[in-house]
Amino acid sequence: MTVQSNNNRLISGTFMQLDHWSDAEGVRFQQEMRMLTEDHWRQMLHDMAAIGIDTLVFQQCVDNRTGMEKTRAYYNSKAWQKLDWLKGDPFGAVVDEAGKLGMKIIYGIGTMYTKDPYLFTGEVIEQARITASELLELYGGLPSFGGWYWTYEYPPGSVSGRDSLRKIVPAIRQLADCPFMIAPNADRMMCATLLHDIDVDIVAYQDCVGLAVEPDPFGRYHMADRHQSLHRLPYLYQRLKFAHDGWKDMNDEKKSLSYWNCYFRERGRTAIWNDLEIWEMDHRLSLIPTEISRVAAQLDLTAPFVEKQIIYQYPGLMQHPDHPVHVGGERAITLYEDYANYRKAVLDGRR
Repeated sequence: MTVQSNNNRLISGTFMQLDHWSDAEGVRFQQEMRMLTEDHWRQMLHDMAAIGIDTLVFQQCVDNRTGMEKTRAYYNSKAWQKLDWLKGDPFGAVVDEAGKLGMKIIYGIGTMYTKDPYLFTGEVIEQARITASELLELYGGLPSFGGWYWTYEYPPGSVSGRDSLRKIVPAIRQLADCPFMIAPNADRMMCATLLHDIDVDIVAYQDCVGLAVEPDPFGRYHMADRHQSLHRLPYLYQRLKFAHDGWKDMNDEKKSLSYWNCYFRERGRTAIWNDLEIWEMDHRLSLIPTEISRVAAQLDLTAPFVEKQIIYQYPGLMQHPDHPVHVGGERAITLYEDYANYRKAVLDGRR
């Protein structure tokens, strides 16, 4: 069901997008991303593979930032027009090259700008079903197909998030019985009861460290200053792992049941991944790559508790120095080079 890294202190996956979902957040690299050709994307995947990335998560496969009635697709869709700036089929090129490299792809079937799934559940599910059905037809039979990612970031601990997922997940499972992933904030916590109720296969928790600098866009500075964001990671992830470890196999009579912390899923234990934020925000609330010392700390502090480290995100925030288009500028190149050195040191046993 999941692709496992050989070392939980190393990055083995990334979120993926042909352009950034927010023009404001991605202002430093949006134009360059939209310039990339099919060959540029293929080369970028090789650069990812060179530092151990084996899993891609498309954040969204359709975009409706201008409204659901104007939904546009990144892939060759029969239901929606493609985005105007797309040239050729870079989405298909990414899927094709990922297959050649032995990567897995998890496809986003929601959008960042969808209507509220709690208030418009039926409409949101219908759009997701169309997207998932088309993606299954195009890519579902490929070895690289790894399942679904639900894009909309409701905390599952909220009433709206829990109740939405309880409707969305079974509706999508009717199309294909494959892994289903969500990526809520780690600081919203989790319990075994919720894991039972929402019935997802992978939870990749956003570690929330990217919010660790001024300005304070979400009114959370008292919980997210640089020191506290790193300092609290072991506590947060220890509690999250405790919830995930509460899975009980009803067919295993040898396991004693603890009804204080347990959940029952025929599909097995829900995997716990870390969605490691490799970004910071500048004074305009646009994303910039962070430094390797912070990334190394994030990896070290969460490694004992998670099964896989994926980043948000390689495109725009990390870049091989020899790639023809410098997406993300010099800081992205520096982070790539520094991480490559860090990775070698870990593999060599030097740190």
